[in-house]
Amino acid sequence: MLTKHFYHIIDQELEAERLKHQADPLIKKHSSAIDNQKSYVLLIWFLKFYGRISNYTDFITDGNNDSSCDIVFNNTNNQGETVFYVVQSKWNNEKNSETDTHKTEILTALNDFETILRIEKKNINPKLKKKLAELNQHLKANGSVKFIFLTLSQYTGAADDNIKGFIHANPKTQFEVIDINRIKSDYIDRVYKKIDPINPLENYYNPEESPVSLEIVQKNGTVKIEKPFEAYMLLLRPKSIHDLFEKYGFALFYKNVRNPLLQSQFNTEIESTAIENPAYFWYYNNGITAITYLLPEIGKKAEKIELTGLQIINGAQTVYAIYRAYKNASPTKRKQINNEALITLRLLKSGGKDFDLNVTRYTNSQNPVDDRDFCANDDIQIMLQHASYQTNIWYEKRRDEFRETLPDPIRKISNAVLAEVYLAYQLQDPVSVFNNRQLETDFNFISHKAHKQGLYETIFNDATRFADMLCAFYVFDAFSKIQPQPSTSLFYLLALAKIAFNKYLQAKWGNAVNVNQQIIRLYEAENQAVFVNIFKFLNQFIAQQTAISDHQAKTTLPQPLFKPADYEKIKQALEDLAISVQDIEDHSVEG
Repeated sequence: MLTKHFYHIIDQELEAERLKHQADPLIKKHSSAIDNQKSYVLLIWFLKFYGRISNYTDFITDGNNDSSCDIVFNNTNNQGETVFYVVQSKWNNEKNSETDTHKTEILTALNDFETILRIEKKNINPKLKKKLAELNQHLKANGSVKFIFLTLSQYTGAADDNIKGFIHANPKTQFEVIDINRIKSDYIDRVYKKIDPINPLENYYNPEESPVSLEIVQKNGTVKIEKPFEAYMLLLRPKSIHDLFEKYGFALFYKNVRNPLLQSQFNTEIESTAIENPAYFWYYNNGITAITYLLPEIGKKAEKIELTGLQIINGAQTVYAIYRAYKNASPTKRKQINNEALITLRLLKSGGKDFDLNVTRYTNSQNPVDDRDFCANDDIQIMLQHASYQTNIWYEKRRDEFRETLPDPIRKISNAVLAEVYLAYQLQDPVSVFNNRQLETDFNFISHKAHKQGLYETIFNDATRFADMLCAFYVFDAFSKIQPQPSTSLFYLLALAKIAFNKYLQAKWGNAVNVNQQIIRLYEAENQAVFVNIFKFLNQFIAQQTAISDHQAKTTLPQPLFKPADYEKIKQALEDLAISVQDIEDHSVEG
């Protein structure tokens, strides 16, 4: 999704909020300036979207003479600690939303935040004055403060050093920039994936890096497995599950192939059982499987254990459904749920990445899971998906993760397809694509450590860029439209197309041309003629190399191309060939 397209979505939501709160005195004050109203409304939207806070009047301290300080409020985090939040917003129009955040804007905000920390802000309204007095007492009690700079422009790190200096000079403080790209990513998570993004108005702890305390049910005993790997089978109460998720949130599932959905039929059924028939819960539910780096020795009378590096690798839906059922229940119902419901926890000691991945693979085998699903939480997969959000082609790193219909003109393309076209086009290896399909095994998402034919590290590494994948997909997509029933042979043609495109575009625009970016521009400008010309040129060239008829060349690709030796011969001949602009563009007048 292009930034300007996403901006329109946010702008429409801001306009709806503006109309909804027309009676607000600060909105009335700027009745002749819609832009000023939206700057204020952006704060309302921010509190509503991230904090699920609708009574914004208790939080926004902005007033007639407040300089640039917009929100000062305190909240209790999931540790039971009071944290003060100071939010400053910078509304931008559509044009500026596609530009980088000026460093001076961040520096101005940092300077203003320094003034707030020193409680030196002058000429302020009574509401802000009261909140700053509370903040002062909070600071004297060694309390924590988080500063947020909210902007509808794109922050690319220009002031990172200044931010680090600010945090270093002010212990117990945090600083976070929420720019339009972060908002876009979080918006996609909530609206189209139906999962909750990390809330900047909360402080989530990483269960892989901090000790996790867990209450267990001891009266029913525990089962310890000694060989070949240490493990326990334990029983938990719903309150333990609730408190665990309340503290760590979705960070519990970083290694899970499925993050829990905000809404699903499966979640609803689990919640219903927990609420209506809590005593039956253990009988109806398979429980949870988790790994931990250090497995403690659990005594016969232990009711609380401490774990290090906890990750839930199976049972994310169960955890989230129990959390919701317990959280939304009345005090009386909570007591009943907690007294009657039991949840099985299989706790395993981590055996390293390969062992953990295999446990995740097999514990999720009751439902169909592709090899690519087990890679979905890898950093490279997340990076590629976030990069794709800057385009109209969204990278699907896990099957069915986009639960809602995407807005036009967005298309979701699986990483399985993108890996194939990238392997054939950019890495020039159509033979592996052909072998994968022949063996009906997607080695693109299997490590070479797990299988000698594994290609995962070959495709996904520090050199992998989404723009290169997008270029390869655009060529593939254009060729697929020309040849309506694409076969495996199309991947051989795709590999040859890179050579032809490079020679043609360099001949036309010079050696300095960025070929991939030029192909992307041609496709997005709907210049189909270029792709048709390249397609016709390659078919004619292959026909000459393999001595088949013109009719065969126009209707199907030659079978000899399926043989690696023949493909390499054709490829070498194409690399040796001098291609002029006319060689390609003259095909536009052919039938």
